[in-house]
Amino acid sequence: MRTPVSDARSAPPPAPAHALSPGPPTTLQGWRARVRHQPSPPPIPQADDSTPDEDDPRVRYHAQLGLVETTDIATGLKTARRLLRINGERRHPCQHVAIDSDCRGTGKRTLLHHIGLAHQGRREKLHGIDDSRIPVVCVNAPPEPGSPADWSAALAVFIGWDLYRPDTEQRPVQRMKDFTGPAVHILRHARTEVCLVDGIDRLRPEDLQPTFDFFDYIADELGVTVFWSGIGSSDILREARAARFPALRRPTESTAPIRPRSVPTLWVNRLPPRCKEHPDEWVSTLATLDGRLRLQHHKPGSLLDHQKELYRITDGLMEHLTPLIGMAAPACHSRPHRSPHPRRPARRGPLPRPGSGGSRLGGVLRITGGEIRSRDLALTELLPATMRL
Repeated sequence: MRTPVSDARSAPPPAPAHALSPGPPTTLQGWRARVRHQPSPPPIPQADDSTPDEDDPRVRYHAQLGLVETTDIATGLKTARRLLRINGERRHPCQHVAIDSDCRGTGKRTLLHHIGLAHQGRREKLHGIDDSRIPVVCVNAPPEPGSPADWSAALAVFIGWDLYRPDTEQRPVQRMKDFTGPAVHILRHARTEVCLVDGIDRLRPEDLQPTFDFFDYIADELGVTVFWSGIGSSDILREARAARFPALRRPTESTAPIRPRSVPTLWVNRLPPRCKEHPDEWVSTLATLDGRLRLQHHKPGSLLDHQKELYRITDGLMEHLTPLIGMAAPACHSRPHRSPHPRRPARRGPLPRPGSGGSRLGGVLRITGGEIRSRDLALTELLPATMRL
């Protein structure tokens, strides 16, 4: 019996479809996928034989350029690792740690997630991958956390439970009012050590005391360290912990008032501009991003030529810088070829001032100042047009 031979003229088999997203980090499946994801830079093609599409590996690669360890991020990761080591040995445990900043977009959530990713990565490297363990839990502040039951539901969603069942009319009905007991039971046997809470600044004043009473109970029962992320998180933690004591012992003339207890805080502030006091912070951040670009005609280090303009637009916020580079890089290798001496039409209207509504990436990106007719050109040729927002 002869082995059938495929026809050389037949169409090639379809390319395998990309795997669906495992979900957000506030689910166990999505969190484990992020912990075990090992990104690798895609190869740079040798010839300009085709125009990359949205499924090109380089396009998807530039959408996630990875963590840039600024000084605050590196210091926060190191301090968190030391706190977790102390808490693991039960010596002077610091059960609550705040991640704070003076404005939005500095990288608080990035630091929060990478603290958990690094901790679980160390555990899996030391003990091997064990899906029966849940070293880290990641939750967001519920929209209306009026009772501990709302937080217990967030823990149940991370574990992967279906909180609702259909009633006789096929309407979703919550299976139980409070998931605290079952969730604590599962997390205790899964040896949970870290709990990440994002969005503490969304809590209402009346929600603070029930929230911290609940997580104090969780920390005592499971021995976990709770990291809180949000603007003003250190003040919120300090006030919430101090507000509990007057109800237990009211100060009198003979007793001194109870001072608010200090809270360990990891600060993530905006990057300073290049100056005498900070000569390398902004430049090293751009150099890190420049080294991760995978473009055919990109000259290494050329991103630093635009460091002043980039800082003017992004205000030193990673929330603005990373998307700007991520959007500019794919556009560099998705344009048709142009002549080496292009004619750029005159720009209409003045350039937006720093701090105005059109000079930042808070809204929709608007590229003006002429068309870019080059495929895979140097990033320095695209940025001047991209940065006119």
